[in-house]
Amino acid sequence: MNLVKNTLVTAISGARDVGGEMGTAAVAAVRGSIRAASEIGADLGAVARYSIMGTIEAAEQIGGELGGAARTATRDAVKTTRDVGGDVSRVAGEAIQGTAEAARRLGADVGSLVQDAARGAVEAADRIGSAAGRAVRATVAEAVSGTKALGGRHDGARTTRRRRA
Repeated sequence: MNLVKNTLVTAISGARDVGGEMGTAAVAAVRGSIRAASEIGADLGAVARYSIMGTIEAAEQIGGELGGAARTATRDAVKTTRDVGGDVSRVAGEAIQGTAEAARRLGADVGSLVQDAARGAVEAADRIGSAAGRAVRATVAEAVSGTKALGGRHDGARTTRRRRA
């Protein structure tokens, strides 16, 4: 998680278009992490969880939009998992859990960020096919309902951050 976060912060800190650069860098970091994990036989779900957490924390640190980071990172985690032949439902569920954990750590609106991540997972699954779409929707529904009890804002923090001009 720290590797993903530090890589993204370093790559994007001086960028003019923080939102665009964040999206591009997050996609590369999440995809790279999942591909590497697949090659060595690591747990893709755990890698997705921690990659998503690192992406969201990096977005917060550089002033990026957290919801967009959660959605994009989760969508690409699911797509890349399909590419490497992994369990897209499991990765979607772990990505949602990672999103919730990152939101809690940052004091952001857990429910809102989880919904953004869920949309990303479902978007990716729908592009994969109807069976994947159904499976991911079921997993996402379960994961979202599991995080609702933990939702809400903490310390008055905002979920979305304005992009730097």
